[in-house]
Amino acid sequence: MLSASSISVVLDAYRPERAALLHLLDGLSVSDWADPTECPSYTVKGIATHVLGDDLSLLSRQRDGSEPGTSLMAAELTGADFRTLLDTFNDRWVAAAGFLGAELLTELLRLTGEWTATYYEHVDPDTPGESVGLFGASQGSGSPFWHAIAREYLERWIHHSQIRRALGLGSLADRRFLEVGIEVAAAIGRIEPGIPMNQDGAWSLGPVVLGSAQQAADILTRGHTAAEVKRLAAGPADAVALMAAVAGRP
Repeated sequence: MLSASSISVVLDAYRPERAALLHLLDGLSVSDWADPTECPSYTVKGIATHVLGDDLSLLSRQRDGSEPGTSLMAAELTGADFRTLLDTFNDRWVAAAGFLGAELLTELLRLTGEWTATYYEHVDPDTPGESVGLFGASQGSGSPFWHAIAREYLERWIHHSQIRRALGLGSLADRRFLEVGIEVAAAIGRIEPGIPMNQDGAWSLGPVVLGSAQQAADILTRGHTAAEVKRLAAGPADAVALMAAVAGRP
């Protein structure tokens, strides 16, 4: 099971995942950048801009100790819940950064990818950091830093896959990325990951069988609705229903 002592498994995938994303973005045409994605208000460029915003946000608040963007939003949107604050912050960032050209956006992602990887490699993974709700922490409480490192990888994998699907390429299902993603998902759910010995085997999380590598990547990166996950996954009905509720695309 993934832990502070084994977080290097996730860290080792940081640079390769970003390199794969940059290689993909470097080859896009003008029309590709404008393709719509599963996120209704975001194009391919919008998702890439959102990833850049995530990098800048984590470096600012975690590395540099700056006030989180959601706190700035809270001062304006009195009484709003955390999800509303986060969504508003993200939407405003993507809109404000819309003037960035594709070449500059890609170069900035190259820089922030290197900066975040270097920062996380030098953080004590047991050090208390910001609360990470994916691992069950309540807002305002602390979480060990390895939780943030794992969450950030999952976010990147999801957004990378959203861009790929928008371009008709399918989710990022390379074994080296899927294996890390399923380890993170297993740690979040406190269940055992089922990693097949060969490419023909089925991937699973606890009692839920996700299926082939491509299908498992699709499910875990929100490539399907909850109803579709229920149809594709196999296992005890209650476990499949929970998986669908957690992994299904809103």
